[in-house]
Amino acid sequence: MLVNLGYFFRPKGIAVIGASNDPLKLGYEVFKNLKKYKAGNVYPVNVKDEIVQGVRAYKNVKDISDEVDLAVVVVPKRFVKQTIIDCGEKGVRGIILITAGFGEVGEEGKREERELVEIAHKYGMRLVGPNCVGIMNTLDDMNATFVMDAKKGDIAFISQSGALGAGIIYKTIKEGIGFSKFVSIGNMADIDFSEFMEYLADTEEDKAIALYVEGLKDGRKFMEVAKRVTKKKPVIVLKAGKSESGARAASSHTGSLAGSWKIYEAAFKQSGVIVADTIDDMLSMARAFTQPLPKGKRVAIMTNAGGPGVLTADAIDRKGLKLANLREKTIEELHSFLPPMAAVKNPVDMIASARGEDYYRTAKVLLEDPNVDMLISICVVPTFAGMTPTEHAEGVIRAVKEVNNGKPVLGLFMAGYVSEKAKELLEADGIPSYERPEDVAAGAYALVEFAKDRGVLKEGE
Repeated sequence: MLVNLGYFFRPKGIAVIGASNDPLKLGYEVFKNLKKYKAGNVYPVNVKDEIVQGVRAYKNVKDISDEVDLAVVVVPKRFVKQTIIDCGEKGVRGIILITAGFGEVGEEGKREERELVEIAHKYGMRLVGPNCVGIMNTLDDMNATFVMDAKKGDIAFISQSGALGAGIIYKTIKEGIGFSKFVSIGNMADIDFSEFMEYLADTEEDKAIALYVEGLKDGRKFMEVAKRVTKKKPVIVLKAGKSESGARAASSHTGSLAGSWKIYEAAFKQSGVIVADTIDDMLSMARAFTQPLPKGKRVAIMTNAGGPGVLTADAIDRKGLKLANLREKTIEELHSFLPPMAAVKNPVDMIASARGEDYYRTAKVLLEDPNVDMLISICVVPTFAGMTPTEHAEGVIRAVKEVNNGKPVLGLFMAGYVSEKAKELLEADGIPSYERPEDVAAGAYALVEFAKDRGVLKEGE
């Protein structure tokens, strides 16, 4: 089924209805963010001001002579209905309704929501929201929200909670994690998770789809779509409202029923969706899909310190993965160039003196071992003079390029700001780099789970 929602992400013309000169209003932030948009034109609509943030404003969306295919509506609730009618008469195709006070506040609000959707559909329009933060497409610098620009990346993130979505954007900026697209889906009065997933399944720039879900309005539809989408790319879900208390909180938050977690869990499993337990889990899993899928779940770990290797071994074991049994030839080769104090079983502890050349040779030998399906390369703060994590990253990259046998490689560079440059180098080559053992284990687990679902990896391998 072809779902064309492209006008929400790359519109030719955007009207910000409720654009403002007042920095205290949401319409100010939305228009300020959209002024950077480079793939189309942006028009402020304000009933009072002739100029908004230095740009000529219009009294009504219908006064704009150029094409407008997307409208971001940030007006008080009492003006929303007429605004949507105006958009329909103008020929707008999509509406992002940021205004709140509808389905999340009770039955009357839900009735008003349904009326807005009926009006939108009458004119052939689709609606995101209400009660949402907006939409971003970072690759075109389109930020139709009132929050900070996300870092560019390749994860499409859809959040039922706008505030949590914004908080995750701020978190990922700090941690250097990027999104390709961000959708705050709000009350889902019209477009829901399923339709956005269906659209994102066929995009090239979105490598994984991450969802924050409180409740689904049509679980059967979600399952049917998820089964199709997960044949093409991974879908990772962080589900809130698993407990009775959380379910009540979710219901009062967005007005959608959270339902039984057992039912959701079974539905997700049947549809090939990967379930995350925490925000960090969700992000770690989604980031892993710049790598190829493993043919098995045997992991080799290389490190310049014993402790992180042991913690990572524990973490992958908890996820149902296992340490690879290295073949004797591999152990002999490692002995030939690593110091006598090095531990050459698995994890391979190259000890603290390991240089970039040691990382290169060790990674190369491990990737060439037929008993290894996946490699995790760990680096902690180098303690020897003149050494930086950059040379270790370069060694791993060189080995991956030379061996080039399609085995996934994940980095665990645990040196904070000291390893930022190294992490940038790895990620520029598509190797995700994490900072905690449990995060790299989550990434490895997600690759294995998706490989199972795709038939690349058989259960038990």
